[in-house]
Amino acid sequence: MKTKPHCSLGTWVLLCVLVVGNSIVGHSLAAPADASAKLVMPETVRLPYEQLIAARDRLQAGDSAITAAVAQLDAEAKKLLKIKPFSVVNKKVLPASGNVHDYFSFAPYWWPNPETEDGMPWIQLDGKINPASRDEFSDKVSFNGLVNATHILSSAYFFTGNKAYAQKTAELVRAWFLDEATKMNPHLQYAQAIPGKFTGRGIGIIDTRLFYRVLDSILLVQPSGAISAQESAEFQQWFNTYLDWLLQSPLGLEAQNTLNNHGTFYDFQVSAIARYVGRDEVVRETIAHTQSRMKAHFDQLGKQKLELARTRPFHYSVFNLQAFFGVAHIAESIGVDLWHYPSAKHSNIKQGMDYLLTRMQQEKNWGGTEELEIEAEIMVPLLPEYIRHYKPSPNAYADIAPASSQWSQCNLLLGSSFPSPNKKPSDNNAKKFSFCAY
Repeated sequence: MKTKPHCSLGTWVLLCVLVVGNSIVGHSLAAPADASAKLVMPETVRLPYEQLIAARDRLQAGDSAITAAVAQLDAEAKKLLKIKPFSVVNKKVLPASGNVHDYFSFAPYWWPNPETEDGMPWIQLDGKINPASRDEFSDKVSFNGLVNATHILSSAYFFTGNKAYAQKTAELVRAWFLDEATKMNPHLQYAQAIPGKFTGRGIGIIDTRLFYRVLDSILLVQPSGAISAQESAEFQQWFNTYLDWLLQSPLGLEAQNTLNNHGTFYDFQVSAIARYVGRDEVVRETIAHTQSRMKAHFDQLGKQKLELARTRPFHYSVFNLQAFFGVAHIAESIGVDLWHYPSAKHSNIKQGMDYLLTRMQQEKNWGGTEELEIEAEIMVPLLPEYIRHYKPSPNAYADIAPASSQWSQCNLLLGSSFPSPNKKPSDNNAKKFSFCAY
């Protein structure tokens, strides 16, 4: 018997009964997924499948670097075989709807108001994370757990062929999306709520920006048979319904029209899901929107002024580029070149990366009040595709020291020709597993 969550104590307790402004938006359901339809799904959505195949071929040929990376991956996957499934029903604070299956989160940079007796309405402290938004039972933390576990398990299955990893991946995604007792409803109407202000916001859609990794995980284990044809059709239906919500709901349209990284990640999320469910017309429309967004985001030097104005300017500049890289990869899969948009000579993405890499060599403090020193290693997941598409001199990124095993894991997943850095990780970091946060 399922236990109904209760509201945790504190100034945010009123959110459980708060009804402000937003009400749940009805979905326009896509046509039900038909298991007999000849939908040709991609091998992967975001991961470059050709690079994965090349890395697996190198593994089978005995490449020592690939063998070491897969050994680390295999060891981490083994640890995940006994974990319990993640679910939205485990949260202790309910959204305004009162429905435990509705995804809910607090806005991360908002805090109780010290000037009012009840703490309402919450106030913004940009860059300062409220621990209430990262509570261990929160949907946000559960979702990140799902993403990381399926990411590791499915990749380990691809390289080792161990069906136990595929079966565990299937168990985890089944619990999040399909099982009646534990599934998430396909919308984000109550994401990033602000007590006393909003029950949910359009920019809360960024909470599930990593759905593309879950989609890759589903696709990577598909050949194992761990996911049945019926379940595959049900996953398609779930994401079709969610995609309709993204495209048609007021909060979805609000996110689409947001100018900074929230808007870019909206494009990335929409294009990834549309590619997965075979709605390439939506992919093309989104890519056209991204092209307009790129013109507004980058100046002639490659600066991203909206991100540089934040309290963590380097972090958000890299973060936003991650979304542009993702859309560019998906665009490439349907024959559209964003890597060299608007032209090969003036590529927005290349100029953006060049600006960051050049300034990194000159400054370690970019003036962010919540970022006293830049974390160069967060650039690592972007480097394989940057190197592959633009072939820069190794000197451009030589100062980026790898963070534990992240370098070798990004090499494994994103580019088998990714060269080793000049700097090596310390012995302690080398032994600590860090999967590629692509």
